[in-house]
Amino acid sequence: MGWWKTSKRQIIAHMGNSSQFPANTRASVLSAIEVGSDVVEIDVSKTKDGVAIAFHGKKLDYQTSGLGKVAGKEWGYIGSLEVVSHNGETTTHRIPLISELLDEFSTQTKWNLDLKVGLPDKDVVQKIRELHIQEKVVFSGLRIKDARKVIDLYPDLNVLINLSKLEHLILGLRFLGEIFFRLRFKTINQLPAVIGINANHRLLSSGGIRTIKKAGAELWVYTVDDEKEALSLFDLGIDSVTTNNPTIMIQ
Repeated sequence: MGWWKTSKRQIIAHMGNSSQFPANTRASVLSAIEVGSDVVEIDVSKTKDGVAIAFHGKKLDYQTSGLGKVAGKEWGYIGSLEVVSHNGETTTHRIPLISELLDEFSTQTKWNLDLKVGLPDKDVVQKIRELHIQEKVVFSGLRIKDARKVIDLYPDLNVLINLSKLEHLILGLRFLGEIFFRLRFKTINQLPAVIGINANHRLLSSGGIRTIKKAGAELWVYTVDDEKEALSLFDLGIDSVTTNNPTIMIQ
């Protein structure tokens, strides 16, 4: 078993290359890989019958040709839907299964699986183990409590800890931020399965960046679409940037 290794100035394609193709589709994943993204981030939602799918949001409305809540519809229905493009036009793209994406692209990229509800799906974990790609997958969307649960249940999986709005604020406070990090994050951040902290760049102050980096933790941020801003964040010590437009960031 191996642990995740973060690339230098790592670029993560948010929902695939979502600026060019409908988010979370096979086409967006393929494009993200082709333009050279270090990691592909995919949202993980679950259907009524417990199937893990690549989809962002609670409702199918406006994003697909269907209606209703994802959690209220079975895969047989959701799998038949067509995805709607950025400009509102219905496309031929479909909502993929997480297992399908892993099967097809596991040898070509690394993955950030952003959990939209609950803990990692057992079938997805089984697929990751079957493909022997534990070191190429990290789960995000987890607060500390859920991150601990994942580590206890699946000690061979990697996780990121997502900050709450309040945690963003406190970590940016002078003196108090460092104390808060030691009390809340130091112990769990020392676990090999915890790759780092995942933060909203709009909520993260320069003081928060200093606090987290001073503690020796990796710091990933989302979602940055301005190239100059991304470069500035890297210069401040950010380890990874998630973007909707990996093409611009990688040029």
